[in-house]
Amino acid sequence: MYPILFQYKFISIGGYGVMLGIGFYLSFLLLEREFKLRDINPELAYKMLLFIIPGSIVGSKVFHILEHLDEFTANPFDMIFSGAGLSAYGGFVFCIVIVFILVRQSKERFLHVGDGTAPSMALGYCFGRFGCHIAGDGCYGLETNSIFATAYPNGIVPTTMTVFPTPLFEVFFSFIVLAIIFQLRKKDLAEGKLFFLYLILNGLPRFLVEFIRLNPKMAFGLSQAQIVGILFIITGIVGWVYADKRAVNAY
Repeated sequence: MYPILFQYKFISIGGYGVMLGIGFYLSFLLLEREFKLRDINPELAYKMLLFIIPGSIVGSKVFHILEHLDEFTANPFDMIFSGAGLSAYGGFVFCIVIVFILVRQSKERFLHVGDGTAPSMALGYCFGRFGCHIAGDGCYGLETNSIFATAYPNGIVPTTMTVFPTPLFEVFFSFIVLAIIFQLRKKDLAEGKLFFLYLILNGLPRFLVEFIRLNPKMAFGLSQAQIVGILFIITGIVGWVYADKRAVNAY
């Protein structure tokens, strides 16, 4: 584990931050390219990057706090400024809202832009989840003695127990999703279908992985991430059908 890669006095560079930075940079390059190929003003990509970076961090922290309100109530300052405690879905949801607002202001079509962002979202998610593994930020799985058993003794949230390395499982699924999105982006799909497909392919693995995660249950025996994952899947399916009907009616 490499939670801290470099530290000098009060300046520290963490493994999670580095992976997040690489993910943002590569995702932006891909986003800019996709926008040009789809005749979307590339200036929108710069504006999205400017707002998404802080928005994703704030969203990740807010969702984590909502998931652990008891810990937040006991020690709010430490929880807010801790290097650990970031919910990937919190950042994801905040970013979708931010992008929706920016797209509406730009007069571009949201679903058209959504299709252009799907490959970048898939790529960025891969790096984000790998960053969680490198930093050992506490988003581990249940204790296990299987071949997957991994300990995080030097993580931000250390544990000497051998657990399921759930972030690595998500990285594996994320690369599969990325490959699928990359192949389908070349197809002549109805507007919005690529974006809605990504929501489905993102939500399904996360929903399944959560069954072996340590996250607290919120409702109906499901974690916050599973509830969000279900909403992603439902939205994706409904959106896919809507995009199909919209394309048929356009002819």
